[in-house]
Amino acid sequence: MENKRSLKIIRILLQQQGYITIQEVADRLDVSNKTIRNDLRLIEDYVKDYQLFLRKKTGTGIWIEGKESQKLLLMESIGQKIHLAAGLSPAIRKVYIGLRLIACTENCRIYELASELYVSRATIHKDITALSERFHACHIRMVRKNNNGISLAGKERHFRDLMFDLMTEDPGYMEFLRIVQEPSCSCTGAFPFEALDYTDCDIQKFVRLVLTSGGPYVNRLPFNALLSVLLRILISLMRILDEHPICLSADFMEELKSEPLYPETRRLILSLEPAYQVTFSEEELRYLQTHLLALQNKHLAPASEKTEARRLTDELLAEWERLLNRPFTKDPELREALTAHLTPAITRIRHGISLENPMMDTILAHYSNTFGIVRHSLQSLTQNGFCQMDDNEAGYLALHLAAALDRAKEPLRTVLVCHGGGGASRLLMQKLSTQIPEVTVIAQESFLTIQHADLSQAELIISTLKLNLSTDIPVLQVNVLMYDHDIRRLKEIVQAYYKKKNTPVLFGNVNELPQG
Repeated sequence: MENKRSLKIIRILLQQQGYITIQEVADRLDVSNKTIRNDLRLIEDYVKDYQLFLRKKTGTGIWIEGKESQKLLLMESIGQKIHLAAGLSPAIRKVYIGLRLIACTENCRIYELASELYVSRATIHKDITALSERFHACHIRMVRKNNNGISLAGKERHFRDLMFDLMTEDPGYMEFLRIVQEPSCSCTGAFPFEALDYTDCDIQKFVRLVLTSGGPYVNRLPFNALLSVLLRILISLMRILDEHPICLSADFMEELKSEPLYPETRRLILSLEPAYQVTFSEEELRYLQTHLLALQNKHLAPASEKTEARRLTDELLAEWERLLNRPFTKDPELREALTAHLTPAITRIRHGISLENPMMDTILAHYSNTFGIVRHSLQSLTQNGFCQMDDNEAGYLALHLAAALDRAKEPLRTVLVCHGGGGASRLLMQKLSTQIPEVTVIAQESFLTIQHADLSQAELIISTLKLNLSTDIPVLQVNVLMYDHDIRRLKEIVQAYYKKKNTPVLFGNVNELPQG
């Protein structure tokens, strides 16, 4: 796998008209002389692909020798690979810095980050201060060393969890997704995750190896789960290569021996060990096993977690039924869907694993009320002793609730008042039933009888006459013959009332809408 520092060394050498000492290169990149010497072995092989040669002269330095046309070609290729566009948003800039701090093999320096990101040192200081809160929340401590940069301290599993979260927030995640979708897609050698020394070619190779060796387990995974598994394995591989092994307690290791999916875990990394000349220790395998367990089918879950999932499902259905006045406890489809999701969710929570929800933006945009109700109900249940779930899990549950609400949508109970006689009344009824299914006519009244009619079950009144009624029920006046423009106007108004009735809110009712 390519090293971004090596590419920067090549760029420095290509910019020289003659020899430059190794110490000068080390000073420019603020690394040790030994680090540069180690990278030169990789560089020597790399430049040969461009018919160029790395020359070393004792007491003088190093230089890349060859045709200028080949040097220009190499310079252009390196520029594409290590280019980081200026003007990143503050959020993406923090993701970059977070990943750099985790992946950096030596202390990371402020001026180095400022140079890479084309911003001031003050901006980097501000970003790092903001990031320190996130690190703290992940049980990671930031260590500032006056003239010797910044490093991080904490447990390895916390580093990997934060790395997972940051990589899913990085713009490069979309390129990772593309490679998983199309393992044979064309790659250019660029770095999808700018802060990490892995090209799209590296990632493509990794994805192909895992997908080829994954077998039936991989083939049965939903796409979002597949992405999570691949990213977790990739992070584990990165950390092993950087000599940051995982550590698990003996008790936890013993507990995992009774859990399923260990053979599947072993098979997933089968082709990685010879390809990268690494060994996944027993602890690494058990660590990855926990992540497979967190995505498992509910039928493989331990009996205790199945029982907990059923209890939580019962409580959620009862809470939603209380809040929304819908018979959710009698909805078998919703019950089955919730239990199927909550069983592995409880496993995830037990092992401290967060499952990224890629649909959160859509959920918040289109199902904000439903999401609010789910989060409200989860907070209530947490106070009563149930496990705490984050917004990613709440988002998934909101989709199940939204599907149940969609199945349970009810038309507006409507009273029809028509003065045009039997034929006109039947025509109006026909048009309402075929053109506006959001209403169902529960009674027909005349101009006189509507004054004394029982309207206790009505949610809407549609009349061909102007009415003066002492009621809060919305009254919509229409033409007795209901022309096309009347239908369009009526449908638009009715849709608002229909949506209000069938949209879950913790307060309010259909009669709060303005009269049409």
